[in-house]
Amino acid sequence: CISCQPLCICFGAQQFRQPFCDTAMPLAAEPPSPGNELPRRQTVFFVRHAESRWNRAQADYALMSMMWENDHGLTEDGRRQAEELRRRLGSARDLLASGAEGRVGGEAEAKWVHQLLNPDKVYSSPFTRAVSTASLALRDLVREDRPLVLLKEARESKNIGGADSTGVAVGQEIRDRVEDELRMLYEEDGETVQNEAVEEFRRMALDVSDVEEPWWGGYLGDSEDHLHERIDALMSRLRQTRGSLPGGGGVSVLVGHSLFFRSLFARHLGGAAEAEDLQWVEDSLQMYVLPFCGIVGATFEWDEVGNSRILEARPLLGTQLQVAKPIVTPPAIVASELQAREGGSLQKLVPLYCACGRQGETCLSQ
Repeated sequence: CISCQPLCICFGAQQFRQPFCDTAMPLAAEPPSPGNELPRRQTVFFVRHAESRWNRAQADYALMSMMWENDHGLTEDGRRQAEELRRRLGSARDLLASGAEGRVGGEAEAKWVHQLLNPDKVYSSPFTRAVSTASLALRDLVREDRPLVLLKEARESKNIGGADSTGVAVGQEIRDRVEDELRMLYEEDGETVQNEAVEEFRRMALDVSDVEEPWWGGYLGDSEDHLHERIDALMSRLRQTRGSLPGGGGVSVLVGHSLFFRSLFARHLGGAAEAEDLQWVEDSLQMYVLPFCGIVGATFEWDEVGNSRILEARPLLGTQLQVAKPIVTPPAIVASELQAREGGSLQKLVPLYCACGRQGETCLSQ
């Protein structure tokens, strides 16, 4: 293996590859010990981070700003989005405490929100934008006995280079980096407000034991196989949550990233929506990204051999999902791949819904 940390380009056999390389041996969770069967169901709330400087530069086509730094922090708008999410969570808690479930989206949503506000575990990607969002938006969910746990498996999907998906800090350095980001975000609010924000973060319990070593992968980015392995490893971690759900499962909250979440949904959704009015949610989650600080709750179930699927997914607290447009021509095809009738070659199929807004042969989703 020829490697240069944090860049790693591997040529050798798998057993010689470095542990931080994207092409290293597959991620895998520890199997359950005999007599310690894992729960069959878990509830997970996926929270996308607030707007980052990369997101803003991308929207403005500002290439230099995109590549100027690694592991971008939040913008001023991102800070406000995270603060607003904290206010929405606090308002929902007050309404539920007063018995006003109807003002929290109705009885069905109120049950989800009650679980969201009383999680067993709170997790985050180790990237600065995710930890900053969690520290601003979810600090009321974090306690000394329920710390914010950083998970390397929850990092964003990475393309070649990937300045936004290349980390710069490990372990306690991540806390120091986020503290510096908060000082910058509150600099114009005056020293008193700035110090209050920093002190509140310092009091926040943070578990960095999973990210003590470089966790952001190699320069060549994620292969599809490795991304799927990482998703499976994350689900194995989440399955270990213990709580008050039937069968002993628990409730987790995870702050993470748009593309990684979309890949996770695509891997676990498919026929989950029992109610016709929720089918559009399933379609949207597989084709579009969540809005900044958007929240989606999902119920997962594992079968006898350990395969997981989503039974139900629901956007919460005003999260606005994009509605996928049906494709009119050519006819929509449900399956993802089909053996072509002539020649026996595999033919890529037109998706059931169009994610790019173009329809037919020019669709970018094909």
